[in-house]
Amino acid sequence: MNALEFDRYPLKEKVYLVFEHGNEVASRQFLYFNIRLYTLFGFFAEVWYIPNDNKIEKVETLSTDEILSLYKNEFDISELLK
Repeated sequence: MNALEFDRYPLKEKVYLVFEHGNEVASRQFLYFNIRLYTLFGFFAEVWYIPNDNKIEKVETLSTDEILSLYKNEFDISELLK
């Protein structure tokens, strides 16, 4: 599976795939969201969670450039791409 195929799935299936097959590598806060970054199937996906509502709002894939700008200094991206 690649990122384009993953993006076609409904939210519920994306959540299942990320939690079943992904590895959490970083996290960040944005407004009222807790955002967790995962690697799975050779690409990156973020899970946007709203703690007050106990709800996952979205799951979206990110490019390497987006990862570098959002998570700079969090981890060595080259280690994750091996």
